[in-house]
Amino acid sequence: MGNEVRDEIEAIIKEKHIDRTSFHEYSKFHYDEIIRKFYYTFCDYQNFIPHIYLEHRYMHLRENLRKECLAGFLRSCNRVTYLKKIRNGIPDSAGKCFLISSDGWVYEGCPEEICQVLGETEGWLGDFILLSDKFKWFIIHDEIAECAFLYH
Repeated sequence: MGNEVRDEIEAIIKEKHIDRTSFHEYSKFHYDEIIRKFYYTFCDYQNFIPHIYLEHRYMHLRENLRKECLAGFLRSCNRVTYLKKIRNGIPDSAGKCFLISSDGWVYEGCPEEICQVLGETEGWLGDFILLSDKFKWFIIHDEIAECAFLYH
């Protein structure tokens, strides 16, 4: 895992004075627990060699998941519009969510603050996942496809 992503997010939190009760790095002692629960909830680990990928193109998701494209082709809209489409795709019932970078960093926060941090990053974090804290749905930004998808 590269520290660049973590360092950039930490700088954004400090620079924008984001309340750490609204967005913070999740406990490193529990990263693995969140990532594994995501994997065993949404991925088809019975039919594929169990390896936890955090990049959309390598995931073998369960066939029974519903998939909706929330925002497409980042090049055709700006980052602000793209992130608004992602934010609008987060169910109204969502409280706090997890943000998981493709590098494996895990954050917990409110949807508004997560989108604020994402909007301030220098570049994208690669693929990233916004995950329901109840593991009912997730949104993934696919860097190669330049799209965001909601799975539930």
